[in-house]
Amino acid sequence: MDSRERIMNAVEHREPDRVPLDLNGTIVTSLTRIAYQRLRNYLGFDEDPDPEISHFAMDTVRAREDILRHYQIDTRAVAMREPFGFSMDFLPDGTVYDEYGIRWRKAAYYYDVIEHPLAGKEAADLDNIPWPDEHDSGRYRGLKEDAKRLYESTDKCLVADIPGLGPFEGGCFLRGHAEFCTDLYTDPGFAEAVMDRVTDSMILFWGHILDEVGEYVHIVAQGDDVGMQCNPYISPQMYRTFVKPRKKRLFDFIHSRTNAKIFYHSCGSVYDLIPDFIEEGVDILNPLQRSAAKMDIKKLKKEFGFDLCFWGGGIDVQQQLPFLSLQEIEDVVKETIDVLAPGGGFVFFPSHNIQADVTPERIDRVFQTVLEYGKH
Repeated sequence: MDSRERIMNAVEHREPDRVPLDLNGTIVTSLTRIAYQRLRNYLGFDEDPDPEISHFAMDTVRAREDILRHYQIDTRAVAMREPFGFSMDFLPDGTVYDEYGIRWRKAAYYYDVIEHPLAGKEAADLDNIPWPDEHDSGRYRGLKEDAKRLYESTDKCLVADIPGLGPFEGGCFLRGHAEFCTDLYTDPGFAEAVMDRVTDSMILFWGHILDEVGEYVHIVAQGDDVGMQCNPYISPQMYRTFVKPRKKRLFDFIHSRTNAKIFYHSCGSVYDLIPDFIEEGVDILNPLQRSAAKMDIKKLKKEFGFDLCFWGGGIDVQQQLPFLSLQEIEDVVKETIDVLAPGGGFVFFPSHNIQADVTPERIDRVFQTVLEYGKH
């Protein structure tokens, strides 16, 4: 069974020959830069002093082909390029504005938001903030050629990577989390206008992307974080009123333009919203943040394993991967496979990007264990 068959069998709830493996497929299933460099050294590969950055704020990179082949990774990413009309130029104080006018500052390894363009503003200001040009041809240059080449010359499962903000997360980044969540109670018209603007923008992005690669990709990835450690950001009732219709509109559009399956990413405790995700048209849920409330993998597999493929959640990156011994890591990975792999419906990756505090021998043990133990 080749990689493409392996992934699609798993996604469609048939047992493949072994548990499929992802790395690099998306900006939320990747290595951070320091973890990547240390792993290259550990494996004896040549240095990669200037790796391709897949997401600047999370400091994730696209690992070179040598690592992907070493671990028999079944996915390859198809990602939007940098636009011609915008570049992220760092200010003298080390901060930087992105295309949305969001200001970022590096704190240790990663970037945090320090300025929200709609903070303290009113609905009338929505048309006066910076906004990405979805039609900038630089974003899509060479995309079709690359996707066609990968489709025809490899057996890999092609993943169209996350191109931007989701409706709820977009509102939080543009307005500030506390202010946007308050808007949902006190100024719902403004909150809806913000989410509509973000949703419209994502539909434009996906329209251009799928014009180029819709016939070649097998998975389409979209993110929208709606969960915290202990519960969703907002109540399920409020989610259904405000967020669900916009995500369904986005996912309906994607489904209308490609036969690819929809991969949806949200961190945190999202158990209470999973039935809504299914109704929205989600095929694959990422990541299963198993350290969050109600995210027990046995319960999730039993209740939703017929409707969703689980992609990620192989081992927790908060409390397990950086701290457990190699044997304990191996035991957790095996237990996860025993729970999630039967009947298909599971693609392996940890619960989020592999962070700088994870030693290379731990990373190696994770992937080697899947390759050795994950054969059906």
